[in-house]
Amino acid sequence: MPASLLRQLAQQIESALARLRKRRSMHAELARTNALLAEKNRALQTTLASVSQGVANFDADGRILVHNRRMLELLDLPPELFEGEPNVARVLKFQTERGDFGLDFNLIDSERARHYIAQEYAMGVGRQQMPEQYLRRTPSGRYIEVRTRKLEDGGRVRTFSDVTDYIAAQEALRQSEARWRSLTQLSSDWFWEQDAQFRFVRFDGSAKYGIVPGQMRYGHTRWDIPHLNVTEEQWRAHRAQLEAHEEFRDFELERAAPDGSGIWASVSGAPIYDAQGRFAGYRGIARDITERKRAEAEIQRLAFYDELTGLPNRRLLRDRLEQAILTHGRDGLHGALMFLDLDNFKAINDTMGHEWGDRLLVQVAGRLVECVRAGDTVARLGGDEFVVVFQSLPADVAEAVRQAESMAHKVLAALNQSYSVRERTLHSTPSLGLTLFGAMQEPQVTVAELLQRADLAMYQAKSRGRNTLCFFDQAMQADATMRLALEADMRDGLARGEFLLHYQRVVDAGGATLGAEALVRWQHPQRGLVSPGDFIEVAEQSGLILQLGRFVLRAACEQLARWAQEDVRGHWTLSVNVSAQEFRHPGFVRQVLGVLEQTGADPRRLKLELTESTLLHEVEDSIARMQVLRDRGVGLSLDDFGTGYSSLAYLKRLPIQQLKIDQSFVRDVLTDPNDAAIACTVVALARSLGLDVVAEGVENEGQFEFLLANGCKRFQGYLFGRPGPEQALL
Repeated sequence: MPASLLRQLAQQIESALARLRKRRSMHAELARTNALLAEKNRALQTTLASVSQGVANFDADGRILVHNRRMLELLDLPPELFEGEPNVARVLKFQTERGDFGLDFNLIDSERARHYIAQEYAMGVGRQQMPEQYLRRTPSGRYIEVRTRKLEDGGRVRTFSDVTDYIAAQEALRQSEARWRSLTQLSSDWFWEQDAQFRFVRFDGSAKYGIVPGQMRYGHTRWDIPHLNVTEEQWRAHRAQLEAHEEFRDFELERAAPDGSGIWASVSGAPIYDAQGRFAGYRGIARDITERKRAEAEIQRLAFYDELTGLPNRRLLRDRLEQAILTHGRDGLHGALMFLDLDNFKAINDTMGHEWGDRLLVQVAGRLVECVRAGDTVARLGGDEFVVVFQSLPADVAEAVRQAESMAHKVLAALNQSYSVRERTLHSTPSLGLTLFGAMQEPQVTVAELLQRADLAMYQAKSRGRNTLCFFDQAMQADATMRLALEADMRDGLARGEFLLHYQRVVDAGGATLGAEALVRWQHPQRGLVSPGDFIEVAEQSGLILQLGRFVLRAACEQLARWAQEDVRGHWTLSVNVSAQEFRHPGFVRQVLGVLEQTGADPRRLKLELTESTLLHEVEDSIARMQVLRDRGVGLSLDDFGTGYSSLAYLKRLPIQQLKIDQSFVRDVLTDPNDAAIACTVVALARSLGLDVVAEGVENEGQFEFLLANGCKRFQGYLFGRPGPEQALL
């Protein structure tokens, strides 16, 4: 073989070997590349398997290129659905046949998402505009957040996150908020929150309560907002509570409503603390108490002020005079009480008519007010009788008398001037009686005694020719000796056991007996049966009321224990009147509980009747004592309601069960519009506070029917039986 041919053959063989070596190198490189891709694919699958989200990658034709097991778990899809060449159409068909899309979707963009789901299955995938984010619920009840990102080649990457816990937390928060709003709507009229600087950051309430942008401004404190009827001292006390981070209740204030009317609110709040225990502000509620305040104001106006002249009436006068006696005795000063009666006033009424007389009385009232100082009191007792209380006179008796006389002469001169009524001139002169009280007077003097002394002095002025003034003469006090004798006789009577109980029944609307009130009587060996009106005042002045009260309480509890053994009277209650001295005695509560235990009487059948004036002093201590008794089952009633003064502010706090309408209101309920209005208002107020009402002094069917028609359900009075011994109740 020629050498050239051999060389040519060798070259061919070398070329073939080179190609073979190159092919082997390419196969090795391909193997390395495939191994690297496989490693990266395993890493990708490991990564996808480890994330908490479901992930899927779709191409433009809807083929599912990549997915992880978490997606299958979240969507409740079987693994075999993704064997071979999985695509979106296959998955949507499976979900539709299973009924996934019939579930209750909670979609962020409901219309767009539903449109996408329908069109994606009907027309194929990858061609529809879909929401980038929406929520859906799986057959197992989980909520899945779906997010989609488009790719440049027309494909998409979709992630699936389980937000069930988040949705549940949001729903729980919504329900909690709804419950809170429901509760606050039941117990309050609006809800508020403040930050750590006591600035308002939230209001929930109706505009009718004054919650309007012009006034209830965010970022302002409570005291920055216009208010009425709150003193600077009350604001200081309220701010001190807030700064001490204390809970507060029933802070009352008045604001102007959008229509200009006043709205009273009772505000309560509690401090808020953050997770680290740092003070973060306040939250609370407020109630509209406007109607209650109006009712209280109307009761006070009708009960304590004269309808014709607007002056304080007898009830308010007694309270102010009582306070003046205590204050002047403590401070070593004198006061003077002047009793005034118009001479021949009856003749004006009889000859010219009551309207003329009323107009004259209004002018008299105006002149009296002009004559006195700011701290003095002018009151009308009724008819043409007026009383003036001069306060803060000197401790020296002679100087006090001189100043009192000077002011009385000023009044005398003013009332001697002529009056013009309906363009006619009238003349009316006064008779004045004066008496001192305070520093140099006996410490036990009472309001009744002072009024009696001034009244006696006034009648002495009339006997001297009228249109003059007289000071009380000690000779007028002859009856004081008689009272001393009565006190000594009472002591002996208590020792001899001469006191006993009579009972007056309390009935319901149908006349059935609910119980009775225990009334003390004195079976005097010479005077016969003596009523309380003849000895109670002496008992209170002398301190014998404590001993008498102990007797009444024990006798009443013994009676209850006996009734408990009877079928007819076993359920009756028995009321016992408690004087102010008894109630304020340090051992009163212990005494009541001790007598109940000793006699075996049921505390639930005993009812203690307290007067408003009893609770005026040391209010917090009074409430605490009442609460102890109430917790042991003893009933508490507010007696003679409406005749006291200033207790309405505490009425809502008193642990009482019952109000008793005083017989002074019931007596003229058919003839006096004021008494009728007071009685109806008391019934309405008691109903709003959830209290029972008993009307005292019901003497005829007309009174009974009027009270019954206006909501009163319990009655006491001569119409149903006079007080008498136990046998009279059968």
